[in-house]
Amino acid sequence: MHEKTFSIKTLGCKCNQYESAQIASQFISSGLTAVPFGSSADIVIINTCTVTDKSNKKCRNYIRQGAKFSKTGKVIVTGCMVETHKDELDAMDEVLATYANAQKEQLIGLVGGIDSNIRNNVRHEILNEYALPFMRTRGYIKIQDGCDGQCSYCIVPKVRGNPTSRPVDDIVKHAQFLIEHHCPEIVLTGITIGKYTHGSDTLASLIKKIISLDGSFRVRVTSVEPTHVSEDLIEVLKHDKVCKHIHLPLQSGSDTVLSDMHRPYSVDFYIQLVDRIRSEIPDIAIGTDIIVGYPAEYSDDFEATLDLVQRLSFAYVHQFSYSSREGTLAGNYRPLPYDVIYERAQRLRQVAQKCSQQYREQFINKIRPAVIEKDDGITALTDNYLKVSLEDNHYSRSKVGTIVPVTITAVSVDTIEGAIVQ
Repeated sequence: MHEKTFSIKTLGCKCNQYESAQIASQFISSGLTAVPFGSSADIVIINTCTVTDKSNKKCRNYIRQGAKFSKTGKVIVTGCMVETHKDELDAMDEVLATYANAQKEQLIGLVGGIDSNIRNNVRHEILNEYALPFMRTRGYIKIQDGCDGQCSYCIVPKVRGNPTSRPVDDIVKHAQFLIEHHCPEIVLTGITIGKYTHGSDTLASLIKKIISLDGSFRVRVTSVEPTHVSEDLIEVLKHDKVCKHIHLPLQSGSDTVLSDMHRPYSVDFYIQLVDRIRSEIPDIAIGTDIIVGYPAEYSDDFEATLDLVQRLSFAYVHQFSYSSREGTLAGNYRPLPYDVIYERAQRLRQVAQKCSQQYREQFINKIRPAVIEKDDGITALTDNYLKVSLEDNHYSRSKVGTIVPVTITAVSVDTIEGAIVQ
């Protein structure tokens, strides 16, 4: 009897990574076998992102690629691009069906016309089962969804809806499930996780409840809006079971641009927050997002951004060249010339790379706790978000999926090398 297979290509945020793992868990529990994207499969799913126009282009490319790997010649598309471009996606020859974000958890029960045996094997009681990592070592837990921000450039509130928080007990049970299945790192994700609230619980108190569980594991916090960082959260980041890493979106180093973007903080507020966190946790990796070429960004505004990135010396910068999004306030603005945006993006990339290397170099010959993973060779992800290449041998392979001490031995522009402390 032919073994039914599936693959999933996930684009975008860690929230999408979690939701793909949830879909995969449902498929596996129904008797299907997961294969890497790019392998021949009976079912191919593309979990899309629509945060920028570039994201949409990548999604279309992966839909066309995925159709070539699919035994039906077509793919199933879900995710945020379905929310904004459903008609366009439905019209693509390569698309079998599209499902919105709200339908992800029930996707397997909704899929029709592929194989009746698959549908007949679905056990509906598994639809809310906790997801194990999919093609990964670390496990994601979505604690929150949605955003009520008013950022002028952002389409996310329209595709994800208003903030909703998952019950504390359910999250803690999910964490316990991952720990019992030997997951070494639990990544808390959502759309605006700093707004997590359930009863009297906040993000900080939720983390405290998770790290009180027994077992060898650690918790990683993902992106938190600057105005959502509390003193309690800074305090909990100090705990041994919490990774020394936080992502604080900045978007611009100009108060004028931040105001036009409707970002709810000033440059001074952001600087004081970073300084306060670093004074409490000196080794912490602080990453950020920067938008280059926002329509209201003049030359002086961009120079202010460059200066601020250098001053704060981020561990890494996720930079995005501005692209107009229909349905947003800034979508009505006249865009800057392409060559201006391109030149600014190149300059920011150079400054960000220099800052990143400076951050990484301070850890040469130092030891950090790291999760060992098999990812294009054997790698280690340290608590402060350094991805370290290790020698691929029997010993390092035996440590995959565990937290061990790793020495950083060398840092270059592109790579970090290290060794497991034996």
